[in-house]
Amino acid sequence: MEKSKSYVVLQLYDVLRKGGFLRISECCGEYAISVATFRRYVAFLRGFFSEKMGRDLIYDAARQVYCLKWE
Repeated sequence: MEKSKSYVVLQLYDVLRKGGFLRISECCGEYAISVATFRRYVAFLRGFFSEKMGRDLIYDAARQVYCLKWE
């Protein structure tokens, strides 16, 4: 079953808010979205976290995941 954009973005937000991380291949497989769509959602969330929470959503190349930067 295809999930809506709102549902997927909120799921990704919830994972990040709880201190988790996002791996591209896992998210694309779980939510049946393309890599380009995943990157658009991450860009949206990056702006949201930066503007509303003062947090940076970064890509950790060593672990190949997106996560919130802890200062």
